[in-house]
Amino acid sequence: MTRLLVATALLLATSTSAAAQTTRTELTTALTQLQRAVDALGSSRPPELAEAVQWLRGRLPSTDPSQVSGEYVRALTNTATLLNDSPSRNLIDDITEELEAKVDHCRALGIGMGGSVVLRVNTRRQSETVNNWQVLYLLKIYESAAGTSPTTFATLSAPAETRLEPGRYWIWARDPATGRTSERALVRVSGKQEFRIDLPVP
Repeated sequence: MTRLLVATALLLATSTSAAAQTTRTELTTALTQLQRAVDALGSSRPPELAEAVQWLRGRLPSTDPSQVSGEYVRALTNTATLLNDSPSRNLIDDITEELEAKVDHCRALGIGMGGSVVLRVNTRRQSETVNNWQVLYLLKIYESAAGTSPTTFATLSAPAETRLEPGRYWIWARDPATGRTSERALVRVSGKQEFRIDLPVP
């Protein structure tokens, strides 16, 4: 995969910051930065992108910030950073779909901002389940960003299981014994409290 470097490094989480509760100020600041970045796009701003940001900002009064993860807030801040770095049309479209996935999740479950989804991944070879593969994920909007790397599920398949913030993710698997990897699958994690997918492996 060709990686297009961006000028500003994304904010990568540490375990200590991830443990802290989100404050209303942090959430408001992240959405304000995102709104400014979207406004700065001018004529290249898709109306769907502006609508998604406005919808999220409108949820602030009804959102309990302590229920919004630090990773969710970092994703909003990193989205603003990506938009501020002369984004390609494809990246703008990806960001639009990413934010729409977050909006759809809130609407489907009747919640304020945030939420999380349990994702279970079975690795399969044709009709057979294949065990003990590592499963990795990467938020799609990060695929061309400098300073980002995939995260490995805490458990091996099958199924491998993790909890994710709503969004669009590349999911793939790796055999730790041989290093072989599967094809990547783009998964929209939104609108349900849990998802289960079957991932073909070689």
